[in-house]
Amino acid sequence: DVRIVGVEAGGDGINTEFHSATLSIGTPGVLHGTRTYLLQDDKGQIKATHSISAGLDYPGVGPEHSWLKDVGRAEYCAVTDKEALIGFRKISELEGIIPALETSHAIYQAIVLAQKMPKDKDILICVSGRGDKDVSTVAEYLPKYGPQIGWDLRF
Repeated sequence: DVRIVGVEAGGDGINTEFHSATLSIGTPGVLHGTRTYLLQDDKGQIKATHSISAGLDYPGVGPEHSWLKDVGRAEYCAVTDKEALIGFRKISELEGIIPALETSHAIYQAIVLAQKMPKDKDILICVSGRGDKDVSTVAEYLPKYGPQIGWDLRF
C-alpha cells in the first residue's frame, strides 16, 4: 500500500543537456561494472551531467533503483535546481532544518504531492545529510534563481 517516489536531479530541466535524470530519461547500459540506467549517447558514451547538488551529479544510478523502476514498484521524477532551492528554503523557514541539496529535491516533490493528496494521508521523506555543507552553493545559485522564486537578496 506504500507508494514509493524517487526524486532525481532535473538540473536546468530534462529537456536540456544539463541534468542528471538517469531514471527519467536514461537508457540501460554498463558503468563501473554495473548494469543500470545511464545518461549515454547512442554509442554508449557517458554524457556530461549537471545538478546543483554534488551528490546527485552522476550519469548512473544504483541497480536497486533500476530494478524498482523496471518492476514498477517505484516511480521516478525529476526536480530542477530552481525547484530544489524552493524546497531548501521552505523546510529551512518552516522547520528550522537546513537540508542537504539532495534532500531539497525530495522536499520540493513532497510539497507537490501533498497538494494532490487527502489531508489524512502521510508522506515520509528520507532526509539525508546536513545542509550546512551546501550553503555556499545555495548562495552561488541565488543570483540566477532567487528573483525567479521570490528569494531575491538585494537590500
